[in-house]
Amino acid sequence: MSEKERQNGGVEIKINKEEKEEKEKREKTRENEEQKTKSPNIEEEYEKLKNDYLRLLAEFDNYRKRVSKEIEEAKEAAKRSIIKEFLVILDNLEKAIEMAYKHKDAIIEGIELSIKSFKDMLKKHGVEEINPKKESFDPNLHDALMTQESDELPKNTVIQTVEKGYMLKDKLIRPAKVIVSSGKNEKSQKNNNKKEE
Repeated sequence: MSEKERQNGGVEIKINKEEKEEKEKREKTRENEEQKTKSPNIEEEYEKLKNDYLRLLAEFDNYRKRVSKEIEEAKEAAKRSIIKEFLVILDNLEKAIEMAYKHKDAIIEGIELSIKSFKDMLKKHGVEEINPKKESFDPNLHDALMTQESDELPKNTVIQTVEKGYMLKDKLIRPAKVIVSSGKNEKSQKNNNKKEE
């Protein structure tokens, strides 16, 4: 290989190196520009997602406040409705007192009317009375205040209801307070056995 060819080859190699370097610079420049164009998109996307999240959070907070307010309003409406019904009973009691001053017998009639109004109102709202006289004792519905011997009623039978109980649909509001039979008196039972002999 001659000197000239070597020089030409060297020039070609030099040119190839320069072209290669130039090509690498262009690629780096293009990559940098792409990153610059991508970066604002990521930041824009982040800002958009952040704003969406904050808007959703504010909407949920408003929803929670609105539901809470509606629940309170519903409770107040229910209270007003029940109080309105109690007022009818109060009116009846006031009329009974008014009539009692004029006619002594009218007080019983007025009180009975008030009790009936009150029971009707409770029934209208699904409240049932528990008055278990002469029924079997049920610890789920009755509260035994005491036991008492009874020649007439078998053991664990309600002799007397001291205070009525109440249920709202299938839920117990207050158990009935009762006196429960403990069965026959042993002495009287022995006497009955002797008489039979």
